This record gives sequence, C-alpha cells and structure tokens, in this order.
Amino acid sequence: MSLPFIKISATGNDFILIDNRDGKLDARRDGRFFSRICRRRRSVGADGVILLQKSGRADFHYVHINADGSIAEMCGNGSRAVFYFASQLGIVSQAGCFEINGNIYRAALNGKNVTTEFIPPGEYTLQVPIAAESGYESGGYIDTGVPHFVLFVAAVDAADVAGLGAKYRRHPFFPRGTNVDFVQIAGSNGGAHLHSGSSDRPHPKNGAHLFVRTYERGVEQETLACGTGAVAAAIISHLRYGTQSPARISFPGGELIVTFDADFKKITLTGDVTPVYQGILIDSDQDQQNIS
Repeated sequence: MSLPFIKISATGNDFILIDNRDGKLDARRDGRFFSRICRRRRSVGADGVILLQKSGRADFHYVHINADGSIAEMCGNGSRAVFYFASQLGIVSQAGCFEINGNIYRAALNGKNVTTEFIPPGEYTLQVPIAAESGYESGGYIDTGVPHFVLFVAAVDAADVAGLGAKYRRHPFFPRGTNVDFVQIAGSNGGAHLHSGSSDRPHPKNGAHLFVRTYERGVEQETLACGTGAVAAAIISHLRYGTQSPARISFPGGELIVTFDADFKKITLTGDVTPVYQGILIDSDQDQQNIS
C-alpha cells in the first residue's frame, strides 16, 4: 500500500493529512493503522491524522483521528491545518467553510496564518470542585468542540502536566473524559516565558495574555499547543477573572490569538501553520488489506 500524505505543524500540533476524497480510507475501520503511523520514531509520527473528504454541505468535510486511533469531535489547530491543506488542493482560496461532526465552521487564510471561526461553546460551568492539590485552582469546565477542564496555576512552567493531566483526564466528574489545561494569567506571578515568540505572529494591542500547557485526551500526553484548549482557557479566564478579548495564548509550541464577544457567539482562533514535508507512506501491515 502506497499512500500520499502531507505533514503540517499548526503552532506545534503536528498532523498527517491525507486527501481522502475518493473514500478509500475509513476512520473507524482503519483506526489501528492511523494510530500506528502516529507513533514517533517508528513511523511518520504525529498528534493525529486528518482525512479531507467530500461534503454536500460545505467546501469539504474532515475527520480527525487522534494518535490513539479514536475519533475527535473537533480540533482547533487541526482545523487550521486542514484548511491550509484544502487551499493547496484548490478546494478553497482565502475563505471558505468546512464540516466536522455535523457542524459547519468557517475559516480564512492569510499567508500561512489561518483563522477558524468557532461555533458557540456547548455546556460550561465554573463549579468543578475536584482539584485537591495545593497550588492548583479549579477554573471550570467547557466544551469548545471537545471537553476541557481548566486549572489555574501560579507558574505554568512548574505545573505537573503529565501527572495531574492523566489524573483529571479520566476523573469520574467527566463522563466523556476531558482535556486538561494548565493556565497562568500573565502578571499573576511576575509573568512567564515559555518561548521567545516571533515578530511576524499577530499580537493583540490589548486584552489578556495567558500561558497555557495542555494534556490532550486522545494523544494521552502533553502537546505543544491545543487550539480548542486556547479557546477554553480564554473563555474560562474571562468568566472567572474578567480577562478580556483578544487573548494572546502562549504555548510551548508558539502563540495563538483568541477573540470572543460578550455572549460567545463569535469566537475566532488564529495562528500560523507550517508545512513540513510531503511523501508517500509505504506500509505492508496486514491490518490494511482493505486499503492496499
């Protein structure tokens, strides 16, 4: 089996993107295969696989498969990566729309910066009384396409992301499981510095500056950035502490900008994408007899 693909990094989240408009691949049937090619050092390696497919309702439909082979309801950085991919395929130009999990999102491209317009968040609450560790404050829970639990910390670079992320990711309070975001509001402990940033990235003149690290459900470890986590951090910080839009979100992998209005009906996520390489995956594993 020979399978063309492209590797794209979206602010540190890396994805294997495949043009599946011919329907050759199936997200559920081929889950073991997708999980295997996401393994670092043994295959291509990625946080997930994205299948670009035909849609009768939008410019294209996409399916996001996590690194563990499970299907994600949404991925903010993945949506930006696949929109850039769609532009390279000639499916969209500077603006367009896509479908995922039955929902329609709009996006826009400016060079290698991509903005995704989010639909309003699902359920959210500030009443999540489960954080017991000293130095960690339960911020709240919000569904920004996927579930997120926000923990506020004084110094995000010292947070136990691996240990507490794994603990709360499967906490009984969250029946679907959850992503876990560790958030420091700039100035709460003299600021923080996760990376040097880049002068060509957009920077808001006003608004909040948050430092965030995320333990991702489906990847089962910390990732270098998380788009839905950026939106979750921005909104929960606003609800809890009154921080304002636009929010500059600093991750270990780079910076994202989140904007939102008063009732969260207009939410945008902006950041850069980096095409890394394209190639042909050669795989003879017997699990893939159906697509060889």
